[in-house]
Amino acid sequence: MCMRVRLLVVCVLALIVSWAFAWGVYATPADMEKQTGKKITQYKESPMLADLVKQGKLPPVQERLPEEPLVVIPHEEVGQFGGTWRRVWKGLADQWGIYKIVEPHLVYWDMEGGSFLPGLAKAWDILEDGRVYIFYLRKGVKWSDGHPYTADDILFWVEDMVANNDLTPTKPEWFRIGGQETKVTKIDDYTIKFEFGKPYALFMLQVAYSTGFTGAPKHYLKQFHPKYTPMEKIEEEMKKVSGVNTWVDLFNQKNNIVRNVELPVLGPWKAITDPTEPFYVLERNPYFWAVDIEGNQLPYIDYIRHEYVTDNEIILLRAISGQIDMQWRHIGGLAAGAGNYTLLKENEKKGDYRVLNWIAANGSVSRVSLNPAHPDPVLRKIFNDVRFRRALSLAIDREEISEVLFNGMAKPRQASFVSGSAYYDPEWEKAYADYNPDLANKLLDEMGLKWDAKREYRLLPDGRPLRFTVEVTGQMHADVWTMVKEHWKRIGVWIEVNNIERSLLETRMGTGEYDAAVWAFDRAAQPLASPMLTFPAVTQYSDWWYAPWSTWIQAYLKGETPPADAEVPPQEVIRLVDLWQMIQTATSDEEIKEYMREVTKIHRENLWLIGTVGEDLSPAIVKNNFRNVPEKIVTDDVLRSPLNAMPMQFFIKQK
Repeated sequence: MCMRVRLLVVCVLALIVSWAFAWGVYATPADMEKQTGKKITQYKESPMLADLVKQGKLPPVQERLPEEPLVVIPHEEVGQFGGTWRRVWKGLADQWGIYKIVEPHLVYWDMEGGSFLPGLAKAWDILEDGRVYIFYLRKGVKWSDGHPYTADDILFWVEDMVANNDLTPTKPEWFRIGGQETKVTKIDDYTIKFEFGKPYALFMLQVAYSTGFTGAPKHYLKQFHPKYTPMEKIEEEMKKVSGVNTWVDLFNQKNNIVRNVELPVLGPWKAITDPTEPFYVLERNPYFWAVDIEGNQLPYIDYIRHEYVTDNEIILLRAISGQIDMQWRHIGGLAAGAGNYTLLKENEKKGDYRVLNWIAANGSVSRVSLNPAHPDPVLRKIFNDVRFRRALSLAIDREEISEVLFNGMAKPRQASFVSGSAYYDPEWEKAYADYNPDLANKLLDEMGLKWDAKREYRLLPDGRPLRFTVEVTGQMHADVWTMVKEHWKRIGVWIEVNNIERSLLETRMGTGEYDAAVWAFDRAAQPLASPMLTFPAVTQYSDWWYAPWSTWIQAYLKGETPPADAEVPPQEVIRLVDLWQMIQTATSDEEIKEYMREVTKIHRENLWLIGTVGEDLSPAIVKNNFRNVPEKIVTDDVLRSPLNAMPMQFFIKQK
C-alpha cells in the first residue's frame, strides 16, 4: 500500500488535485532548523501573559511550552499579539462553530484537505500495511490548567469513555475492525499505539477529522466517572447541576468545552463566560503548544468574542457594517443566498473588509431526502418508489436556482461527490439533474398518480391531494426549497416549506416525525473520512435518508439479530453497508476505488438524496486589518473549516 512513514502525505488520500494552495508547519523547531538553517533562539509571549508571569500567576513561557512545540509558518507574515476577534453565533445550537476554531488534533489537515500535518503528534509510523499506527506525542505539552498531557489521557478516552457503553452506546467505526476490538496501548508517556484486527487504511482520515483522538483530561474528568469516584460523591455533584439525571449527563456536561469553563483544554482558546450570555467570550490558552517561526507563542489573538444573534438578517447587517472581524460560518451560505453576495461585495469599502472566495466541497448546498418509513402507508409506498424520487429531481430547475440565489456561482448538479474527489462519478453528478418536467410528469403518470379535475395537483391512490412538508433550518435552505415548491407545482406535487430550529429538526428525524428533510450534501471531497451521508448508519450520527433503518443496520453491523419491530432496509442499502465494511479493511487504493464505483452506482440509481446546486463559492468576511487569513481554502466539515486555515495564526494588525 502506498503509505509513507512520518511524512505528511498518505497517497490513498489524494483527492483535490485542482485545488492546491500553500502554507504549512514544521513538526518541531529542530525540523525547521534542519530545513531552513534558521534557529529559534528564544520564546516570546503575549504582553497579556507576560503581565501574569510578573504577577506570579503563571510560570515563564519556556516552562509552559513543550520541549518541541509545533512551528507554524504564518500565511502572510509574523503576527502581532493582542486584540479581540469579533464573531457572531446563534447560541448553544451553534456550538460546532466554536469547536471548528479551537479543536486540537493529533494530526491536522492542510488547507486543501489533501495532506496531513503534524499536530499534538510530532510524528507517526504506519506499519503492517496500515494495521498498526504509532503516534509520538510532544513531550511537555500541558492542559490549559498546567497539568501534563500524556498518553494516559488518550487511554482514558478510549478505555473509560469510548469503551464505556453508558457514555458511548454506539461505537465509532474505528473501534472494531476485522471482527476484533481495536487494541490501544501506551508504549510510554509520549507514545501511543493503535492495533487493528485487519489493515485499516482509513484510520488517518479519522484521526485528522476527529479531535477525540487527542484524548480527554483524565485528571479532571475522573472525578465524575464511577470507575474512579464513588457514586455517592458523584450524586452529590449531580445535585449542583441543573438538567442532570444520571452520572452520564453530569460527565457529558463537564466534558463540554462550550458549556464548562472549568474544563481543561488543549486548544488555542478556552471559554471564560457562560454560553447563555449575550456575549460568549474565549480567552487565549496560556499553555498552548505552538509557536511561529520566530518563537512567538500562538495564538496571536487574546480574546474571541461571540455576539449572540437570532437570524441571518442580523448577521448580514453586522457584516456589511464592519462589526465582524472575520467569519466564514453563516457567511458562506448566507453570502451566496438571495443576492447577498453582491451586497457584501458592494459594501467592502464602507465596512472596511474584504470578501474571500473560499471553495466549498459541497456536492449540493441543499438537498432533500424523503422519509422511507413514513407512518402514512400511502405516502410511504410513494416515497419508496424510485420513479417518484427521479420525477422530483427532474422537476427542479437548477439553473434558475443558481442564477437567482447564487449569482450563477453554484453548479447545477445532483447531490454527489465533488469533481475534485478521488471518487467523483460524472454519471452520479448528472443523474436526473437536467430540468425535464415532461419526463417527470411521465414518471408520475406511470405510477398512477392522477391529476385532480382542475389539473392543479396530483392525487394519492386514496383520493387525497399529494402534499407533504419539507423541513429546513436556515434561510438559505428555505429560499432554495421555496423556489423548488414552485417548480414541483408544475408536476402536481405540492409542498410546504417549514423553517425550524436545527435541534428540533434533529429531534423529528430521531422520532421519524417528518415527511422530508433538508441539509447540505457536504463531506463530498473526502467521503471516507466522514461516511455519514454516503453509507447508512455506520457512524454515531444518522442522516434523514436512512434514519428509520438505523436500528436494523446497527444490529447487522454487530452481527446481532435486529429487534422484531426494526424497519428492514432494502437490499441496495444493505449492500452499501457491506461495501463500507470491505472498504475499511482494503489494502490498496485501487481496491477502495473499485468498491466506491459500486457505491456511486447504487446512489445514482436510487437517488435517496435529491440535490440542487453545488461546488459553490463559500465566501468569508475579513476586516482589512485582520491578517494571515488565506485567500482560498477548501471548506468542508471533514476539514473542520475554518480550522484548516489555522486560526491560531490569525492576527489583528495595529495601526
